[in-house]
Amino acid sequence: MSPTAAPPRTRIAGLAARARNIVDSGLCPQTSAVPDWLARLDQLEHLTAAAAADRRATIAILDDDVLCDLLVLSYLRHGTPYALWADTLAGFSEDVLGAPTWANLQTFIDSLSRRSL
Repeated sequence: MSPTAAPPRTRIAGLAARARNIVDSGLCPQTSAVPDWLARLDQLEHLTAAAAADRRATIAILDDDVLCDLLVLSYLRHGTPYALWADTLAGFSEDVLGAPTWANLQTFIDSLSRRSL
């Protein structure tokens, strides 16, 4: 029997895997193939420019289909569906990996990510 992939840890991890599959399979080879792509592109740009805490709060309440579209656009434009977490490693850890961070460690991790960018 062949090994199977472990199930995604969080809702966002599952949607990011779905976004990668959509792009990698050729279902969505370009930005204009995303449904309602102009509005989604505008949303992605606003989210990217928002503060990390505001961005994470917005992502948490987005509908799965909308978030998947945003992650597809992120993958097409930035080469990764995780570009929305580029400035918050603690947010990535919590939102995508499902691994909570301690309050003091979160500040430290985020300061490291700002220095590395």
